[in-house]
Amino acid sequence: MIKQKFLTATFIIVSFNIFSQSTAQIDSTEITNLLYQHTNDDSPGMAVGIVQDGKIVFESYLGYSNLEHQIKIDQKSRFNIASNAKQYTALCILNLINQGKIGLHDDFRVYLPELYPQIGEKITVAHLLTHTSGIRDIYDLWALQGKTWWKLFIDNDDAMDLLKNQTALNFKPGTEYLYSNSNYILLTEIIKEATGKEFSEVAKSMFLEMQMPSTDFLVNCMQVIPQKARPYGNWNGWKEYPLITELHGDGFLFTTLLDQLKWEQIIQQNNGSHFTKSFVDSSQIPVEGAPYENYGYGLMFGSHKNINYSYHDGSTGAYNATFLRFPDNNISIVVISNNSNVPTNYLAKQIIEVILDLKPTVHPAGPDKIEKLKSLKDITGAYKNDEGGMILITQKDGVVFREIYQREPVKLIHENGGLFEYETVKDLKINFTKIGKPNQNFTIYKSTQRPRTYYRLPESDFISSDEKEIEGSYFNAETNTRIILSHQEGKTYALNKNGKERNAQLILNDFLRMNSYEIQIIRDEDNQVTGLNVKNNRIKNVIFNKE
Repeated sequence: MIKQKFLTATFIIVSFNIFSQSTAQIDSTEITNLLYQHTNDDSPGMAVGIVQDGKIVFESYLGYSNLEHQIKIDQKSRFNIASNAKQYTALCILNLINQGKIGLHDDFRVYLPELYPQIGEKITVAHLLTHTSGIRDIYDLWALQGKTWWKLFIDNDDAMDLLKNQTALNFKPGTEYLYSNSNYILLTEIIKEATGKEFSEVAKSMFLEMQMPSTDFLVNCMQVIPQKARPYGNWNGWKEYPLITELHGDGFLFTTLLDQLKWEQIIQQNNGSHFTKSFVDSSQIPVEGAPYENYGYGLMFGSHKNINYSYHDGSTGAYNATFLRFPDNNISIVVISNNSNVPTNYLAKQIIEVILDLKPTVHPAGPDKIEKLKSLKDITGAYKNDEGGMILITQKDGVVFREIYQREPVKLIHENGGLFEYETVKDLKINFTKIGKPNQNFTIYKSTQRPRTYYRLPESDFISSDEKEIEGSYFNAETNTRIILSHQEGKTYALNKNGKERNAQLILNDFLRMNSYEIQIIRDEDNQVTGLNVKNNRIKNVIFNKE
């Protein structure tokens, strides 16, 4: 049972909704205290709402929507909810599928034949919806070119121009999952092709049907948005985050908290008054026949403290947004903010923990078994986890260090056998297992975090290359980008990317890092360097040929 207290004056409780539902009793004081941990009345703030059993049981507003004119956030304040918009783009697609205008498992090039003519494999609408298409993220492609997208006057047409130049994918369609905003920009073009109308018009018609009148996709960066909550970041004082782009479909949906809570009510009540019951039901589950079930119609699926939920996060500039839906409890939480410091996902999870009285998760503080260790040399090397994170274990003069790119080395204190403790973090343990075997690994333990395991890379990865051998000019025609590598000293290289100079470091044999970029040297059968394979965030297998 959820306890009930009254909110402070800066928050609103819809009291007739609360008392009409005995199960929807909210400890508003405790939730209010959580909100104040992340912002206050005199800073950019947030709007937070909770829906249970189809009723709005908590609704709160905190902080300023406009610092210049000291305007408070209220029910009319409109926020950019960023990637939370994807659920509505997906709804438009699902509606057209139900009307027979789009086929879920059609190759999307039936509607957009000018894209990826070199790719023989089928790339379906379902692949786009679920981020399994292999199509590279448009924002990371711009970053590869050296462009900062939010500083540019760009729109969906500019995104399409760059996507039309792509001749390869991150991976074979349907074989992997990798989130890519390009998928949802392409979906807007499919909607336009199938309806003969602009995507924003189709979406607006749907929002009006859902009785969400204050919700619109931004299609003109100079467009006046009434009651707009302006975005702020705190960089030596509050500053407004500039946004001059006109991209939409993957994000850039301006809306109010009340409109978002309306959609949560429709999902929970699902009585067919706005859409058919089957339509709403199908929008909240994995896509039928999709190769991966972790992403559906613009929403993700997960588990928090053994409770299943669906969700999405959004972040554009200083705007942050999250919705969490717990179908078994019939509870939804929406947090939207114009303050870059507000961690909306973390806050939403804090709120559900209060509502359901969930206890903190306690993780193993150490291993069950410790192996014998004959020599420190037996554990040195490079280790990588399933997410691609890499840690080097080195030793000097009998002392073991943990090294991570662009971070200071940390001394490891030997406790027993393969078990060590971090010198800098109390109770943070690292335990080596399968020592001397092909699947040698280590696991990092701390009671407040999930154990993380890293696997040792082959010894061949440590064979030193001739530092001058990989120097040269490399070109990628898909993005019109040139990389020039010049050796400086030791393992350091100057990396010039489209005229912008950076430093790269040789981490392993034929493997460089440059900030978040991972660069693998490509060699032919004669061991001659022929190119680069570049990976960064949501793009990978981008090939640069040596000139």
